[in-house]
Amino acid sequence: MTVVQIINMKQNHTTRGAFALTSIALTALALSSFATVSAAEASTPKPVDMKKPVKIYLLSGQSNMTGRANLGDLNKPAADQKATLVRFIMEPQNVEKYKSLYKKDERKIRTWAVRDDIFITAGDWPHEKKEGQGKHGGVRPGYGGFRNKGFGPELGIGHILGDFHAEPVLLVKVAFGANSLAGNFRPPSSGGKLGDKYPLVIKAVTDAIEHMPEIVPGYQKETGYEIAGFFWNQGEHDGTPEFSAEYEKNLANLIQDLRKEFKAPGMKAVIATTGYGGRDPKDAKTGAAPKGYENQLKVIEAQLAVPLRPEFKGTVTTVETRDFWRAPEQFGSGGGGGIHWNGNGESYWLMGEAMGQAMVKLCEK
Repeated sequence: MTVVQIINMKQNHTTRGAFALTSIALTALALSSFATVSAAEASTPKPVDMKKPVKIYLLSGQSNMTGRANLGDLNKPAADQKATLVRFIMEPQNVEKYKSLYKKDERKIRTWAVRDDIFITAGDWPHEKKEGQGKHGGVRPGYGGFRNKGFGPELGIGHILGDFHAEPVLLVKVAFGANSLAGNFRPPSSGGKLGDKYPLVIKAVTDAIEHMPEIVPGYQKETGYEIAGFFWNQGEHDGTPEFSAEYEKNLANLIQDLRKEFKAPGMKAVIATTGYGGRDPKDAKTGAAPKGYENQLKVIEAQLAVPLRPEFKGTVTTVETRDFWRAPEQFGSGGGGGIHWNGNGESYWLMGEAMGQAMVKLCEK
């Protein structure tokens, strides 16, 4: 019996993790061609082809998938707002590229754009517009960690996939802070005790499918859906000698088990490296590599190795994120510490954008 079947039998007995953030993003945009498109370079959205099955993408991991990114204030000097997305998109070389991320009203007041062709839903159902409950609407910033503030990789991923696909797209985001792959996300094929978060990942997808008519205007059940892809951004809590040693095996098993659960043998997967700290991190006090960095490197090596397995040829890829690190000495800190990329909005945007572009390349093969 699969986890999907167990959940269907025991919907009311699923344990909810204290650190859980489940969000479901729905994106849709018709294109004149299927070329890779930068998020802010997209043309005016065309009507979504609702006659095609919904493309479902699963986003999971720990706190860096929930997101700790700082937005900043669009109506204040950008240069004064280090570690924010505003500072990055308002740099002279980026203004034109990312101008679609915000809009101006008749008073020239800037606000974040809310896409009417891409939708997102976050948190457990029902959505009754009460504090602390789930919510949904057009894709925009504000669906990150810490009570839906800020954003995570879903913002960049959503824009890229929305610009690529002609059919409606559903992003299912279910991430849990401070959780390991070896323990909390442990898949069935790895043996031992099943991870407590693994069933919740499955449940997030089944819940999303159940509520699609409430979220996607014009969705018809008979058109169906396809589990198209999986995004994984996790690794911090596997940075121990024991957990890092089995990371490659566990991640490969996770991808394979999800394909079995959803009866989606062709499901693509994009992995983000655990790249906080950059290429050559230094401890501020000692000047040496941070304590435990050798285990972080083992996790990164495992993340880079998974796509090289013969069974994943052409269907799995890894995005190198270490080059998206922005040193707090130069770019400031938005909180959350180094493990959360100092809350830097540029880092999280680039991470999501690159993950989305990597998925598009897999889809084009």
